[in-house]
Amino acid sequence: MKVLLLCCGLTVMVQAATKTNLADKITNEIQTRPKASEEPADNDRLNWAINDAPPFHVLHGEYQRQGVCDVLIKVVHRYMSETRPRYLVMPQPRIAQALDNREPVCFPCMIFKPEGETRAIYSMPTHLYYPHHIITDENTAKTLRALYGEPISLAELLADSRFRLGYPSGRRYGVLQPLINEQDPYLARSGPGGAVAILHMISSGRLDYTIDYPMIANYFQQLYSRNMVTIAISENDQQPVAGAIGCANNAWGKEQISRINKVMPQIRQDPEFLEVIRLWHSDVSSIDFSFFNEQGLRAIDEAAAATEQNLK
Repeated sequence: MKVLLLCCGLTVMVQAATKTNLADKITNEIQTRPKASEEPADNDRLNWAINDAPPFHVLHGEYQRQGVCDVLIKVVHRYMSETRPRYLVMPQPRIAQALDNREPVCFPCMIFKPEGETRAIYSMPTHLYYPHHIITDENTAKTLRALYGEPISLAELLADSRFRLGYPSGRRYGVLQPLINEQDPYLARSGPGGAVAILHMISSGRLDYTIDYPMIANYFQQLYSRNMVTIAISENDQQPVAGAIGCANNAWGKEQISRINKVMPQIRQDPEFLEVIRLWHSDVSSIDFSFFNEQGLRAIDEAAAATEQNLK
């Protein structure tokens, strides 16, 4: 599958969320929530771990609650109307710890792993992302392309100590993670702002590059009018990343994922959800994102069905 992006001339606009109502709602939910380690007192609540990481979760500002995973949560409850959301704002490392501890939480912004893992139970894929890219400023991009070409070898770049890598603490990068684990030093930044804070550091010259989805650069450019450049990576070129909801690997989490999967066809086709993922993927490439997303999800579903059939 050729991994290039969006349709020609398509302009998608999502109005900024009404700050007062949504801000009050999430603040009230946070203030009254139980500790994440407590078992839910009833079955009409679903505990969502969220973090300050635009454009996945946008907790403040012009696009408040219009992050991809903000809208995903909203849409899940549109089709599971008997269940109410409870928001637990946590830094990314704390979310990972909560899942490792099998606390009763779900996180809407995980990378789907067909083989699963001990940390979490995964839903069916919710949508696709274009693969992780190098994101940097224009001058550094020219230098990197002159040295390494495009797509760029991440292994070679990581080994080049002249260029400083930074990324949000707790982030994971799928098939690229083993390469990152082998290298040191790098900056794993904790605190609010997620990847956007990293891009500010690149823009100010404190870092040289990060690794992230092209939509991160798109969000940054839309909000701050600072041009960032994305460079394809050879080790994951043309390998889309599937997003999924992950819940604690226990009986509670398995029940939530079972319920979510039952309404997954509606979630995937929900107009509001499709609108927000198109918004943050706009102006990134020349191929229609809707087609990319639909075809990719179909291919994943067909592969899963074939695997299940072979196991019978």
